[in-house]
Amino acid sequence: MFGSACEADRAVRDALTRTADAGGAGALDSLIREIFGRTLSVPEQAVRHRRETPSGPWLPEPVLTGGGALGELTTAGSRESVSMARLVALERLTPAERAAFVLTECFGYGSAEISAVLGLSETQCRTLRRRARRRVRASAPGVELPAPQRRRWAEDLLRAAARADQAALTELLADDVVAWSDGGGVQGAVRRPVLGAAKVGRVLARLIAEAPPGTRGRIAEINGDAALLATAGDSVVGVVAPEFGPLRLVGIRTVADPGRLVFVNRQWSAADRPAD
Repeated sequence: MFGSACEADRAVRDALTRTADAGGAGALDSLIREIFGRTLSVPEQAVRHRRETPSGPWLPEPVLTGGGALGELTTAGSRESVSMARLVALERLTPAERAAFVLTECFGYGSAEISAVLGLSETQCRTLRRRARRRVRASAPGVELPAPQRRRWAEDLLRAAARADQAALTELLADDVVAWSDGGGVQGAVRRPVLGAAKVGRVLARLIAEAPPGTRGRIAEINGDAALLATAGDSVVGVVAPEFGPLRLVGIRTVADPGRLVFVNRQWSAADRPAD
């Protein structure tokens, strides 16, 4: 709903405080009404402004999910529901469309229940559900690759990027691959989507070359899938999330804006991980 782990965390905490007196079966319903009411109170102009950041395309905040931070992501559907690609697709919906979609897909609400939450007619809610599903499904990947294969491709990407091996990078990328970067003004981050294997390979090589001294790359589960995590000292300085196609990588989303790495840095600081 928010595209921001920090914002979602605040919303849930605030909603829990305001619905503390609700009990039993009504507790979850009160919580949902409170949270979704908050999202719908955000003016559409503010939503558009969030998508049109001057530092580059808007991307969701990355979240480490390997430890079950978002629950058990054991099916293709559950992983897809929190993927970078899905969250970007949801961000392009209106707040009402996004709410109707999430209430349907995540909570199993029907039109009557959504009507009670959103304060709209059932006819309007049916239209919202239908329109949101159509727009989100249009952005869904056509092929679900086995998890070991996705991890191997992520590892190959990490090795090629670490060596700045332009040929190896290009070989991993589909001809029509697209790269997006939410860099927050970080040096080397691109401000517009980049199309094509050769250009995207050069962008990745440049990002690695211009990384802070002492930066280390590793594979981690980010938003339900294998991704590259870049750390310098005890801090996460970047996340590179591949989008996997049937034969090669079809998308690369890089988040290097420190403001969008706050939540993942909290997770990383608290993680029980082996020493480097």
